Amino acid sequence: MKRFYKKVTVENENDGFFVLLDGKKVKTPEKSPCLMPTRKLAEAVAKEWNDQVKAIIPATMPIFKLVNTAIDRVGKRRDELISELVSFAGSDQICYRAEAPDTLVKLQDSTWNPLLDWLKNKFDIKLKLSAGIIFVEQDGEQLDKFRTIFENIESFELTALYTMVTVTGSVTIGLSLFNGHSSFEQAWEAGHLDENFQASEWGIDEEAEQRRSALKAELANAEYFLNLVRHA
Repeated sequence: MKRFYKKVTVENENDGFFVLLDGKKVKTPEKSPCLMPTRKLAEAVAKEWNDQVKAIIPATMPIFKLVNTAIDRVGKRRDELISELVSFAGSDQICYRAEAPDTLVKLQDSTWNPLLDWLKNKFDIKLKLSAGIIFVEQDGEQLDKFRTIFENIESFELTALYTMVTVTGSVTIGLSLFNGHSSFEQAWEAGHLDENFQASEWGIDEEAEQRRSALKAELANAEYFLNLVRHA
């Protein structure tokens, strides 16, 4: 689609912010009002619209995509998404440990055990571990604690958390980044520990590297989005 507007502005309304294209409010794909909670978030979305030159390229507008997700998916389907996150918690990748080689076993222990300790100290949640890929069923009471955490997160922040969890393959790592316990790089390394280990041993092909780069960018966008939501 060609760029059809000349001026991009931000307007405050109803304790939120809209982006306007030539004075007309931007809407979500489902035609919902695109009301954002902070001016910084709205300004970031406005910049993405303003940066479109001759054609509108959605792939270059990751923050606007997350806003749409927060309104159209998370805001309208919270229960469904929360149940999905609880399901993720029931099969958190950091609960599944290698039995060999010894270097990988030690790397998993040194990286993932402190995260499980943090989860226990922060939220009083204790997860069971398993050797290899044998499924371990987590205690229902522990999963209910996760559900309570998710239910108390508003939709825009929950959108960021959902992305953090899916990109890292771990609710524990996602929550750690979400709460500022882990840095972006720490979360990325912890979430892709096994893959990074295999790459260090055997190398990585170009296609896999492109996929990793795209995932890392997605995680970075989620962290940036969360910061925009939290800071007016």
